[in-house]
This record gives sequence, structure tokens and C-alpha cells, in this order.
Amino acid sequence: MKLRSILPVLAAPLAGCAAIATNTDAGDRAAAVREADCMRPSQITDWTALDDRNLIVYEGRRPYHVELARTCAGLDFATLIAFYDRGGVDERICGYGKDRVVVDRLIPESCGIAAVDELTDEQADDLMRRAEEQKALARPRARR
Repeated sequence: MKLRSILPVLAAPLAGCAAIATNTDAGDRAAAVREADCMRPSQITDWTALDDRNLIVYEGRRPYHVELARTCAGLDFATLIAFYDRGGVDERICGYGKDRVVVDRLIPESCGIAAVDELTDEQADDLMRRAEEQKALARPRARR
């Protein structure tokens, strides 16, 4: 596993940009918060890109699978990423709302987070093994 720099980024929401929510919406969000697995950006110690849409992120020794809402080009070649809690209230990355991964490059790319799931070490190892198998299948083979 490669150690890579982590730049946690936390930001407060801009005043006046929040949508008007109903009591039902607030209840649904509260239920999602209770059920969701969340990470604190300040506690992230390492990460590995499985491909351009999936990461294994370590909060201390605890692994999480982070799935992005769309392909984030070049993520698997990035050396520096940041986690952005756009909601800014709870300072947690939970995979709902406006949480994002920002890939550092000449023109930074911001990619929404679709899901965060806590894993066991065995599950993390299995995801990494399957990602390596997929990469091996995708590589062109030399002609003999």
C-alpha cells in the first residue's frame, strides 16, 4: 500500500445557498445520518484508488470504501487528494449531501461522493485484489 499525502479540506456553506427543506426532508436526512458510515477528514491517514470511481480510505487503521458519483479522471494516478465537507456542519464525510473528493492537478477536479461504507480488513483486501484483477484483464498483452 502506498502512502500518499492527504490534504483535508473543510469548508462552511455559503450563506443563502441552502435550499428550503421540509420537515419530511429533514427527517429523511436525519435517518440517513444515523445509518451512514462516516469519516472525519482530519483522521484520514492513507488512501488507495481502486479505479477512477472507487477508493479505499483509511481513518487510522479502519478502512472505508468511498464510491464517487461519477468517474473522476486520473484518480488512480493522483498523488494528492482532498476531502471536502461542503455541508461544513459536522466535519464528516458520509457519502450524501455535498461531500466531495478534490483531485490535485493543474486544473483540480471535484467529484461528488455517492457512498461511504466501513469495511473489515478482509473486505478491503478483497476489493483491492478484485481491482488489481480488473486492471490486469484490461492491460493489452504482448504478441508472441
